[in-house]
Amino acid sequence: MADLLTSLLTNPVQFANQIGLYALLSIIPLIIIYLLRPRPLKIKIPSLMFLLDIEKKKRLNVFRKFLKDPLFLIQLFVLILTSLAVAEPFIIANEELGGGHTVIILDASASMQADGRFEKAVVEANKFLSAKNTVILAENVPVMAVKEVPSGSASDTMKKLKAKATTADISGAMMLGRKMLPEGGRMVVVSDFSSWTGEDPAVTKSLAHANGINVDFVTVTGQTDNVGIVGGWFEGSDYKVVVRNFNKAGQSVKLEAATNGANVLSTSRDFKPESSEYFTISSLNAGETKISIDSKDALGVDNDAYVIIPVSIKKDILYVTNNSKVPSIIALKLAPFVSVQRTDTGSIPALSPYPIVMESGSLSTENEKSLSDHVKAGKNAVMIASPELVNMDMLPVELGEISGETSLNVVRGSRITEDIGIDKIKVKKHFKATLKRGAITLVEGGDKSPMLAYWKYGKGIVIYSGLADPAGDNFFDPLNTKIWNDFHALPEYPLFWKQMLEWITGSLDVNEYNARTGQYIRLPVRETVKTPSENITTDLVLLDEVGVYGLPDKEVAVNLYDEKESNLAGGGIIAQPSETKEISYNTQIVRAPKNLDIYLIIIAIILVIMELYYLRWRGEL
Repeated sequence: MADLLTSLLTNPVQFANQIGLYALLSIIPLIIIYLLRPRPLKIKIPSLMFLLDIEKKKRLNVFRKFLKDPLFLIQLFVLILTSLAVAEPFIIANEELGGGHTVIILDASASMQADGRFEKAVVEANKFLSAKNTVILAENVPVMAVKEVPSGSASDTMKKLKAKATTADISGAMMLGRKMLPEGGRMVVVSDFSSWTGEDPAVTKSLAHANGINVDFVTVTGQTDNVGIVGGWFEGSDYKVVVRNFNKAGQSVKLEAATNGANVLSTSRDFKPESSEYFTISSLNAGETKISIDSKDALGVDNDAYVIIPVSIKKDILYVTNNSKVPSIIALKLAPFVSVQRTDTGSIPALSPYPIVMESGSLSTENEKSLSDHVKAGKNAVMIASPELVNMDMLPVELGEISGETSLNVVRGSRITEDIGIDKIKVKKHFKATLKRGAITLVEGGDKSPMLAYWKYGKGIVIYSGLADPAGDNFFDPLNTKIWNDFHALPEYPLFWKQMLEWITGSLDVNEYNARTGQYIRLPVRETVKTPSENITTDLVLLDEVGVYGLPDKEVAVNLYDEKESNLAGGGIIAQPSETKEISYNTQIVRAPKNLDIYLIIIAIILVIMELYYLRWRGEL
């Protein structure tokens, strides 16, 4: 406002619509109405003749009564102000090029956490603040911190910002800033330019220049020494970790891993210059695992990694059989996060620790009842055909005599038989069986015997597999009479058992609990989420920190795992000819018209409100 008053005192007022000045003629009808309005009845009182002398004096100045009538003055000024507003008054004043609007792009990627780079970027950004400022964080998606605020507010906001653990789409942030600026506006990009995603920022800068927007690149630097964890993935129950030495000198690195606070690995390696090493954490247990390296370097965010394996994904199986060599046990152990305990039919332990029990043989009456109660309570059992298997109440089929060869057909598709060549299996022997009421057949033989069936038994499920495991020492001897089929020799055999476990327990993907920074998780409703640094309430969670996120239904481990961000030296940005000049920190001032009509209209509205209040005070409203 002070700038406006100064401009009014130093610059003449001009009118864009001079014809609008004729609206000032509306003042004449107002004066006439006040002159012609009815006058009060006059009564002469002889004893008060001195009043006549006062009346004569009033006639000497007919306009004095106008000046003493507040209502007339208010209406007069309203007409004058609105008439002048119609004429569109303006003054020529000094104005910053582009409306004084500056867009600050701050690189908030992981590499900006190194050696105070982000704090340096804030210091540099403060040198470019103008009358109106917008601050955008360049993460893997642009994040607008503040929009069109004064320099003081923008500076206070930037002091509270922090670099995140994501990549930076600098070009995307520049495109967002370009949409907010008029021609002649200014954009300042502050970054280490070590790496980015999306388009090359230099190309986006050229496009902005073509639209009349001035773009300055400001590079911040710092130490580049770093050793970081740049990758991690599951291989079955094992977890592989990649650590890279980005330094030009060799370095010894110690890696430690702890699951639920208990150390599971501690090892050291000597790294060659600019080389990578692979570490394996074998048979990782359920829970939260923290992996750390003890490197003292410029970037700390890639020195730690987190892994979560939910307890529900672990499958503990008790396999009851008298055979010491069972192909299905070998196949089950190939599935990730599966533990198989074999026991003889005569020495069955307590069943409560095992959600899945597999049985191939005959059980005593006591063990049969124990298994039946276990399933009724909500656990699961898989009954595999064998010469010793006998009819039990929990079986979904009624076993008949042992028969010879038969073909196989899938009668109902399921997860268990998906991608399995059932029709390729050669069956030499099988039980002739009939389906019990309430059971469902998935695979049947050519004689309509159920070969794979299940049913609900109490709160649990019982599956019957007519594909018996081979017995004896040589599983591949064609003359071995204890081999009922050749399923164990087919490549799909391990997949069959893995898919059966997933069908029983529900398919859980451990990758749902482990993510990389930059990903989103959408929640069905707004919920409170615990991030590694704070609690937030949202329905869209941006994973931009390394650590463990506590969601309403689960925990998710989030890691950087980005070699480009960990490489602090980076490739840098190719300097353009326009960047070789020294950057000017002064705003460019131009002479531009400044409209005044809005101010006149605001004052007129205030006067109308005052008029209404005055009339109410006089009792006329």
